[in-house]
Amino acid sequence: MIKIVFINCLLLCLLFGNNCRNINDIIGYWLSPKDEVSGRSSIVKIVKKDGKYFGYKVAFLDSLPGGDDANNERYSLRDRSILGSVYIYNLERNSNNSYINGRYYDFSIGKTFHAKVRLECDRLIFIVSVDNIGMLGSKKIYQYLDKGDVKFYIKENVEADFSGIDN
Repeated sequence: MIKIVFINCLLLCLLFGNNCRNINDIIGYWLSPKDEVSGRSSIVKIVKKDGKYFGYKVAFLDSLPGGDDANNERYSLRDRSILGSVYIYNLERNSNNSYINGRYYDFSIGKTFHAKVRLECDRLIFIVSVDNIGMLGSKKIYQYLDKGDVKFYIKENVEADFSGIDN
């Protein structure tokens, strides 16, 4: 019961808090929006490697197991864990608050889409689309999390698994 109250308070603070943090880069922890299929929110870690940005899930807010990438078109990847699997990749910084040329893998349907990201205050606005322009797609909003805020949820060290990335 206390856990549910804590989660609800955290979500309310994130939704209605007006703390505009001075974030200069997207590296760090982010709260994902609820998945349309599973209804679950996750904590995503974004890292920089070789000049590009990559994101992977490190925990789910409901603390249940992540499951496997069962819908992947590549049979060899269907047994990999969703936790740790890089699903946001190849983002390149375009300007101070804009990232382009990325890809976004959707675990629910096993498909990869184009991705652009705009950093606004303490939110990441993802444009995930079929086309490279962003006309045929959807918007996903991720909320910044301080490292201290995620300690409660992260039970183990989750390393990034780059095995599903298309180059």
